[in-house]
Parts: sequence; C-alpha cells; structure tokens
Amino acid sequence: MHYILTFPALVVLVFATSFAEATEIFPTEAQTKVLRGVASQQNGIRYVQGSKGNDPDDKHGPMTYYSVPFRGGTFSLAWKVDTEQTVVLVFDSKTNGKATHALKVFVNGAPGKIDRSDSLTLITYDDSTTQKKKAKITRHKYHVDAGQWHTASVTFSGNNATVTIDEKTFNTTSERLRDPIEKCGVMHQVGTLQTKNIKITQ
Repeated sequence: MHYILTFPALVVLVFATSFAEATEIFPTEAQTKVLRGVASQQNGIRYVQGSKGNDPDDKHGPMTYYSVPFRGGTFSLAWKVDTEQTVVLVFDSKTNGKATHALKVFVNGAPGKIDRSDSLTLITYDDSTTQKKKAKITRHKYHVDAGQWHTASVTFSGNNATVTIDEKTFNTTSERLRDPIEKCGVMHQVGTLQTKNIKITQ
C-alpha cells in the first residue's frame, strides 16, 4: 500500500509495508515420544538408537514423534546417520478422529525396497483409512551420504507439500494435506540417528 503526499512542485511516495513475523515452535520433551528405541541428548544434538543396537527392531525401526499440531507451516531439522540406510519423515493428520498418515518422505529408499537407495520417495494417502490403505507414490532419483549432516524441511500450504533436502526441492499434492498436521515423526533403520535444530515454523 502507498500514499501520495503532494507539496508545491514536489510529489513524494510513501510506502507502508507490514511484516508478519514467523513463529518458531521447538518441541518440548513432553511433546516428544520415542518408539522402538532409546534416546539421549548432548550439546543440542539428540541421539536415537534402536533398542537392539545395529539390528533393526522390526521393519519400521526406531521412530521419534513430535506432537505439535499445526496447519500451514514448515517442519524442519538437520540429521546424520552413521550407516547407509533409509531415513523417513512421517506426518500424521487426524481426519476422522484418529491420527493416520498424511505424508511420508523416504530419503534413500522406498517402502520395503532395499534396492532404492538412490531414490527420494513421496507417499500421500488420499481416501486412505485404517482398514483400507490407498497411497500415491512419487519417486525421484536422489541420494544422500551417511556420516554427513543433512537438512530437511517440509512446508504445507493448501493441498501442497514442498520437501527440501539439502536445498534440493520436491513437491507433491493431496487433499489430505489440507488437514492440520497432528504430529511429525523421524524414523531410521539401524545404528544411531543424530538430529538437531528441530522446529515448526508458522
């Protein structure tokens, strides 16, 4: 918006701009739950390891859930694993009163595919229910290396999710993404997963 102020032989444009400040939410320990693993924290880094060490607890592996409901925002973190494997970001909504998956992001893999280490796989769940699973799978050629820190962010806007891994961007759409996200999860398979800078930005 701008206003025009007039003076003799002079016209001055005055611009008025409003800046909306983003809100950052950092999950508390009370909002954090570890499944199939054990967790510790030191110097701002969270360490999660399966209760069976370097052997997967089951086909899902250790999972950390962050129960911070939000609509129209960004979940972001940095992570590192010590062994080549799949890392999965999971986002659940509560469409029918029970939390179910709205989006999964497989980095270096796909569901049940050990030969997909060169893939980033996006899965959405339109019309999916607890009794009947329906999924749309989108796969991109992509790979991240173990032993290095990586960044990830997932931004929800309307029916769109924008996934950014190390500044590389991928998109997917689903009507389920219009629903508020109830909780976000990070899952790995074996060894230790390190995470830091976990937050939700709105």
